[in-house]
Amino acid sequence: MNALIVEDSPVFRQMIQHTLEQLGFGMISVATGAAGMEALRDKRFDLLVLDLHLPDQSGLEIARRIRAQAAHRLLPILMLTSDDSRLLTQRALDAGVTELFRKTKIAELHESLRAYISRMQRQLRGRVMLVEDSPTTSELLAYMLDKMSLEVDRFDTGEAALEAIAKNSYDLIVCDIVLAGQVTGLGVTRAVRSMEGEVARVPILGLSALDDAARKIEMLKIGANDYVAKPVVEEEFIARVSNLITSKQLFDQVQAQRRELRERSIRDALTGLYNRHYLAEVSTQLFANADRQQRPLAVMMVDLDHFKRINDTYGHDVGDKVLASVGQLLQKDCRQGDVAARFGGEEFVILLPDCPQPAATQRAERLLIDLRELEPCSIPLTASIGVSAQGASGIMGYDQLFKLADEAVYEAKTSGRNRVVTRGR
Repeated sequence: MNALIVEDSPVFRQMIQHTLEQLGFGMISVATGAAGMEALRDKRFDLLVLDLHLPDQSGLEIARRIRAQAAHRLLPILMLTSDDSRLLTQRALDAGVTELFRKTKIAELHESLRAYISRMQRQLRGRVMLVEDSPTTSELLAYMLDKMSLEVDRFDTGEAALEAIAKNSYDLIVCDIVLAGQVTGLGVTRAVRSMEGEVARVPILGLSALDDAARKIEMLKIGANDYVAKPVVEEEFIARVSNLITSKQLFDQVQAQRRELRERSIRDALTGLYNRHYLAEVSTQLFANADRQQRPLAVMMVDLDHFKRINDTYGHDVGDKVLASVGQLLQKDCRQGDVAARFGGEEFVILLPDCPQPAATQRAERLLIDLRELEPCSIPLTASIGVSAQGASGIMGYDQLFKLADEAVYEAKTSGRNRVVTRGR
């Protein structure tokens, strides 16, 4: 990518050159407006950095002259100024300047330039559903989207589009209002917005040959995010598509970060199991479900035998590896719906929904064998396991079942360890 710098101050010119070089730009630097206009005639540029005050003419006048030329209509123009008045900002935007940067804050100017150019260079990636029954228009729009390096799936009916939405993931839906078949573009929009999950939040760009306010409002009211009138202006279409996809992907990133933070807050960092806080949180829900549905539920408490001896003999690093190995084993042994948590130290708790006492005891016996065979870090390992369970007719609550499981573990310990003891009904 190539940049043109029109700046008469050697200090600012050198600073901008350094920033652009770090971002991979080739560049030409000049000190006057006349030299800048001459450079634009001779070479194509991807970016113009323009000072407001130049020796021979105003940067605003240069911006107006550039925007009057079709070849430079879309050239990003970044203007440098020491004036931060709102009046200048408005005049600059009216002249065609893309963005203003203040010279008075040199450090911020450097970072602002870097951030702006990084955004400009970021290549859009995504998958677009194009729903258009006109072959000519569909071909044209697909060509524009392809130029943006976007993957495009084309459909000519609403029915086909809705069938594909159920099977695929999209970053944007571009949909004509008027379509052949029973399902119109309005119908597609309503259907998508009524779906559950992430698909209901996919941005929708409406298309119509009727450029009237009522139709736009109707489309937006039922869930479209934006609207473009046909015939489509390429620059406008590209800008709207880019904005919608970027916004959607940023939202997805925020949601993913929230999920990650949530996951970290409920997981034990060492073992990967749920932590004690989440165990208390989810137990209320599981016991309420068992009560409402009249289903059995069991609690299994696992206490590793002589774990202090392992730490004292081999060190805490080895002890941590043993705990991590046990955590992996418990996760592997869990069914879907089970909740395995590290309760503290070398103690673990597993909630077993829809698991009657005989089945819970059998699983505990099998876990005891798995733990003996595990031998993490070549260290023999056993555990004392307490199981408490309730049938479908008797709902004791988590505290009662937990107390019974704790008592069962104590009995297993005092009876010689390396065994399962069951309490409950």
